[in-house]
Amino acid sequence: MNILFVCTANVSRSFLAAKLLINELGSLKGVSVSSAGLYAFPGSPADPMIVAYLQEKGIPAEGHSARQVRIEDIQWADMILVMEKDHVADLEKKWPEARGKVKLLGSYIAGVLEGDDIVDPYGKSPYHYRLAQSQITSAVKALAKSLAQDQSFAGDSRRRTRPRRDG
Repeated sequence: MNILFVCTANVSRSFLAAKLLINELGSLKGVSVSSAGLYAFPGSPADPMIVAYLQEKGIPAEGHSARQVRIEDIQWADMILVMEKDHVADLEKKWPEARGKVKLLGSYIAGVLEGDDIVDPYGKSPYHYRLAQSQITSAVKALAKSLAQDQSFAGDSRRRTRPRRDG
């Protein structure tokens, strides 16, 4: 499964979500993760506050360079997780082929029915960074658990499938 995280600039939220999911998945096979921004300034470095948060968790965060979403990303992705309802509309308007693949990352936060927007912390107070980090961390943990269960279930069903006998 190919998962693409999308936010506005690809320097905070989508970058953080991708790094956290890669870390959460560990040795889970068959999942590729990437991130991009709808309105990114290509080449922009990651937000230092997000880099510091990842480093505190022992997750490598150096070398990120923001990039814009491209049609190739849409075609590559099996699942596109966005941070805001406006991102859903913008993606689907620009790339109609994204329909059916796009989902709010916030929908993985427990107790949220339709999915909340993940707050954009960029340039805001430490409170906004803590809130975004908490929202993304919770959602990514639930997503990773769901992916692991799906893979485990698929593996179990393959093992339980027996050849059909005729006669």
